[in-house]
Amino acid sequence: MGCFYVEMDYMKWAVTVIGLLPPLLIILYKLWLGRRISNRANNVDNASRTLDSIASASGSADSDTLLPLPFGEYEVFLNFRGPDTRYQITDILFRFLVNLKIRTFKDDDELRKGEGIWPNLVEAIEQSKIYVTIFSENYAYSKWCLKELAVIVERQERNQGCIILPIFYMVDPRDVRHQSGPYLRAFRQHENFFDEETIRIWKAALNKVGALKGWHVKSNDEQGAIADLVTGLVWSHLSKNNVLETDKLIGMDDHIEVVKERLALDSSCMTIVGIHGIGGIGKTTIAKAVYNKVSPQFDRCSFVEDVREMQKNGAINLQKHIISNILRVKSDESIANASEGIGIIRDRISRFKSLIVLDDVDEKFEFDEILGNIKSFLLGSRFIITSRNVRVLSTLTDDCKLYRVREMSHHHSLQLFCNHAFKRDSPPSNFETLSKDIVYVAAGLPLTLKVVGSLLFQEEEAIWKDKLRQLKEIPEEKVVERLKINYDTLNEEAKQIFLDIACFFIGEDKELPSYMWSDCGLFPITNINILIQRSVIEIKTHLFQMHDQLRDIGREIVRQEDIRHPCKRSRIWSNEKALDILLNKKGTNRVEGIRIHDDRDKKKPGDISKECFMNFLELRYLDIKARMLNDDFSNSVPGLRWLRVSFKYSDRMPNFIVDNLVIVELLDYEGPKSTALSHIQMASKLKVLKLSGYWLDEFRKFPHSESLEILNLDSCYYRSSLFYMDLGIGNFGKLKVLRLKSLWVREITGGMMPSSLTTLHIKSCSCLVRLPTLENLENLTVLSIECCYELEEILGLGGLKSLETLSICHMDALGNVDGLDSLYSLKSLTLRSCDALERLPSMASLSKLLHLEIDSCLGLTEIHGLGGLESLQMLHIYFATSLSHLFGFETLLSFNKLKALTLRGCPVVTLLPLHDLDDDERGVKVAILDSLQELDIRGTVLMLQIFCRMIKLLMFPSLTQLTLTGMEIGNADRELSLDGLESMEELVELHLGDLTTLRSLPSLSKLGKLKRITIDNAPKLRKIEGVTGLKYLEELDLTGCTSLERWPVDELSCLEKLKILYIAPGTSLIDRSALRRKLLKVSIRSRF
Repeated sequence: MGCFYVEMDYMKWAVTVIGLLPPLLIILYKLWLGRRISNRANNVDNASRTLDSIASASGSADSDTLLPLPFGEYEVFLNFRGPDTRYQITDILFRFLVNLKIRTFKDDDELRKGEGIWPNLVEAIEQSKIYVTIFSENYAYSKWCLKELAVIVERQERNQGCIILPIFYMVDPRDVRHQSGPYLRAFRQHENFFDEETIRIWKAALNKVGALKGWHVKSNDEQGAIADLVTGLVWSHLSKNNVLETDKLIGMDDHIEVVKERLALDSSCMTIVGIHGIGGIGKTTIAKAVYNKVSPQFDRCSFVEDVREMQKNGAINLQKHIISNILRVKSDESIANASEGIGIIRDRISRFKSLIVLDDVDEKFEFDEILGNIKSFLLGSRFIITSRNVRVLSTLTDDCKLYRVREMSHHHSLQLFCNHAFKRDSPPSNFETLSKDIVYVAAGLPLTLKVVGSLLFQEEEAIWKDKLRQLKEIPEEKVVERLKINYDTLNEEAKQIFLDIACFFIGEDKELPSYMWSDCGLFPITNINILIQRSVIEIKTHLFQMHDQLRDIGREIVRQEDIRHPCKRSRIWSNEKALDILLNKKGTNRVEGIRIHDDRDKKKPGDISKECFMNFLELRYLDIKARMLNDDFSNSVPGLRWLRVSFKYSDRMPNFIVDNLVIVELLDYEGPKSTALSHIQMASKLKVLKLSGYWLDEFRKFPHSESLEILNLDSCYYRSSLFYMDLGIGNFGKLKVLRLKSLWVREITGGMMPSSLTTLHIKSCSCLVRLPTLENLENLTVLSIECCYELEEILGLGGLKSLETLSICHMDALGNVDGLDSLYSLKSLTLRSCDALERLPSMASLSKLLHLEIDSCLGLTEIHGLGGLESLQMLHIYFATSLSHLFGFETLLSFNKLKALTLRGCPVVTLLPLHDLDDDERGVKVAILDSLQELDIRGTVLMLQIFCRMIKLLMFPSLTQLTLTGMEIGNADRELSLDGLESMEELVELHLGDLTTLRSLPSLSKLGKLKRITIDNAPKLRKIEGVTGLKYLEELDLTGCTSLERWPVDELSCLEKLKILYIAPGTSLIDRSALRRKLLKVSIRSRF
């Protein structure tokens, strides 16, 4: 019996324990979940709301995918109700985004247990750039979803560039917009627990986002296709254009291929390639060209030009630049020292497979001191570093692969020289001997060939002979002396402008310095053109650019003015030398310009007094920080023309204003506003005024408005709560350029804009609902309005008879562009992210239009009048997801002016009016498009079928690049045909992707100029004929062609130029060993 009772007690104990297990496990789970949320709130583990789903979503997720992300590092914020969509479209979309290494915050209301996490949610929203809101039937029942949505809308309203992409999952968009149906029932519940103001804010947010054009998921079959579309749109917004500008590449192909081979892109190791050679040999051009070609293979990229110059401002400056590039954010955070910067790079960049190019480093550069240990970077990352000094590169790491850039061949040297001397590839017969002699003396240096060729452009034979004698007298190794010949031939005014640019204005907008030069009698229009013609400077996107060797020549010329005494030089750009001269009162009347960009000791007050500026009688340019100054400087610099003062970390307004001032820039000013205004009023010759952080209340009283030509107002406010800006700008009788950015105003009043305006830019005025009519701006040539989300109409657009460039971007409320059809002078039109825009006026009257770009206008359904665009050269349409009709397209093609055509992400385009292009038995070609050079079509299979029919019917004799990419949506069983491809005999690059119904290609034998072929994901393609005739083929990518028949080695062995062959992994397409024996240089690789 005793034993029986013992067993019974034991069984009771066991039953009790088992009964307690479920609640105990629940308690443990809650403790674990609470700790997880707490850790997330303290920025310890911020990888994602659902780390497990990241791993499963990526399939073969790399370890870096699972690394924790600190808050503030997200690019996309997903807002959704977990129980409705977590295992549906949300998971699919999240998987697509993560696979592209897009930092995505996957929000899930079920993980929100308590208000403690809310500040971190807000921070994640604040730092994100794109918000994907997934509305579902029960979405509105979640207070968290609604709270986040309200913050998202508020964030978008006050911040440029942020976009909201709504997805309506199994719910009517009208129910979201009007809070009807299930959303009405949800709000009836909320009204019992929340105040009226909260309910109003939530409803307003739903109304705004619900009115945006998005994607309506009506069945589960559509989820994958729509998630793919959204991912493509997100990628297009996030991806910076990784293509860098390069000059016309002559003789660079071999260099580029060697560097690519040394990068070993098919290896998972980390590699540094060091490119070295003398200045002007082409190192930067090669690095840019390689960067352009390989950057798509990396998660993040950074190209840092002129490291040698950038490093003069400290290692932290260089680190910030790299961090900003890789994380795709503006890095404003404080970095105390280089060690802290290395820690940030290690912790926040290491999760990405990165390509980092550091151009022009010198002996002061230490890899470990800037970037840390190379082993901290993700496997597969690559580094390209250029330097004039091979010893700098050889000390980087033992594994650095060096490549010396040799001089250009005589043939390529002559071609480059003639490009600049004659604007053609070869010399005329009467200059042939002279040209070859000069090319021989130039010794294959691209910069010398370019500069000397430009110098001799349209010059007489006697001058050619004279310059040839000069070049022969200078030894070959003295490259600088040869380049200085160009400087010596300039007139005095052009020399002064050249020196100003070399010392101060590289990367500066060309507009502002010209006002100073003009007032100083340097005739900038003429002399800037001379410098451009001589290849001494370049202007790219309105900014001055100059080769670093030419910059060094200019600065050396200034240094030689007085080697021992910097205070007796004309220009001071070194922080240390400028501070020494000022603090020790060494000023002389030889100094014409001073720039101090030292950000160290940011909070330290300045010691520069009025006496420090004694004797600077000829100073015309001063760029300085206000925190360094502690005095009234009136009348101390009487010749000053340009004053740029940054007030960051300072609220004092030093008085530098003098009668001769032409340009005044007061940046980030937060001090007493009336003082600043009184100083500005003293500048009677003022032409350019730029203010940021300024109060607008008194600005309408500005007394010298008749002289002002450029006015920039950035982040300016009213002291009162009124949002109506009356600047009296109609009284600025000579104003030519007006730029308004980030102004907190609802309406701009004060009458009409001044009729003298030629350029008007309005950006990020998120509260602006009304503009004055523009009908009187008969001289306006450029109009750009961006990120004014509340602006519903642009009055008087049709009156802009001189308008040549119109850009309207991120205008959520803009419902029409009435008057567009009256802009007869228009040459360029860009419409981007105008979601409320459903139709455009007919463009048939825009006969001068050269460039038309429509991007992410999700509501646009039709485009009329393309048949009137008889001058159009570029047509690009991206992600117009509702666009179905392009009227006049066939007439547009018949004009034969198009050079580039892109249709990408337009899934419902079903009518390209090609019904008159009959494919008759005679095979008559309806049109010959001999101007079109690039054709890029990416869309649905149905859209591709239409274009494949167009390819069959039309001729493209000048086409050099063809991209056709499909995407399966719904049933698309009809087989694709690319008949007509064989006639594109100028084709250099052919890219085909996601053509899942493509079974065959026409013979490629006639496409003898092809260098690259990419055929990705064509699983039904069985054979490619005519490859043996492609003698110039360098790269053949057959990834995803899993059904191709085995290829005889003899067919490929005749491809003598073939360097890279990609084939699908696991296939037996070729005998690799036999092919390598035939083609020793070929690299056979597989993409996974």
